Amino acid sequence: MFRSLSLLPALVASAYALVSAVDSSSLVSVATYQKAKSEGFTKAIIRGYEEACGVGGEVDPNFVGSYNNARAAGYTDIDTYWFPCNGSGNNCKSYATQLAELGATFNAHSMKIGTIWIDLEKDAAVCNNWNYGTAGNQAQARSLIAAAQASGLNFGIYSSPGEWSTLFGSTSFVLDSSAPLWFATFNNVQSLTLGSPFGGWTTAVGHQYTDVSASGQFDLSVFAH
Repeated sequence: MFRSLSLLPALVASAYALVSAVDSSSLVSVATYQKAKSEGFTKAIIRGYEEACGVGGEVDPNFVGSYNNARAAGYTDIDTYWFPCNGSGNNCKSYATQLAELGATFNAHSMKIGTIWIDLEKDAAVCNNWNYGTAGNQAQARSLIAAAQASGLNFGIYSSPGEWSTLFGSTSFVLDSSAPLWFATFNNVQSLTLGSPFGGWTTAVGHQYTDVSASGQFDLSVFAH
């Protein structure tokens, strides 16, 4: 099993013209980013917006700090991800407002962000999101994508075949297959092969292949160069 950061990801990425990436949902120090970067992980993805269902969604309080630390460590290829607040029992801000708050944070802190990855997954334990039923979840997802398209921000979709089926009733449901896909399959295989196609995608630009890292703060991925 992949138990530590090593030079292997950089070598594999080089062989296949892939970029190795780390993503995080906690405050990451400059030193931790420096170590990851020195071992070949040249892309960073930081949670920018969390569901925070008690307050309707909020910009992650660690976002700006982690971003600044990544920049200080030499990262220039930085994306973010949005875990939207929804759920019938939650008083969530509109999707447009959630995105506007994230975009305002970019502007207020002069952040250079590549892609906003929309994190589509179930959180039954904390916020009980995506609880509208299959048809209702599909309608919510269409509303969410419409807000992303209207925002003018650069976005992609993060999910997995299992999550997609859980949320939308089937892996064949198509939301926006023209959007780039970053998929999760924890198989320790550093390739972009989409073994179980879903959502109308047959190819992906990113693959999150493990949630194990030496620092305990990162999931690891590869992306198209």
